[in-house]
Amino acid sequence: MTHPLAHRLAPIIDRDLDELHAIVAKWVVEANDDLERARYRVFGSELGAVQRRISARHSPPTREEIEIALTAVLALSGRRVRGRA
Repeated sequence: MTHPLAHRLAPIIDRDLDELHAIVAKWVVEANDDLERARYRVFGSELGAVQRRISARHSPPTREEIEIALTAVLALSGRRVRGRA
């Protein structure tokens, strides 16, 4: 199952990075704890790289593929945050 933030961002991943960061910032503010806020911050810092990887593909990914990729980045972001704690 994909993360709700990934579901929200998948259809608009090709938009301006500042717009995507604003959406992630809202999730940071609304997060329940410091670890979750840190996870979303790390995730937000990776969005530009995700956009570049998607645009470099020969054929555009499906929305489902983008959601899966974003969910994976969120999971990896959480691991990075827990690794620092």
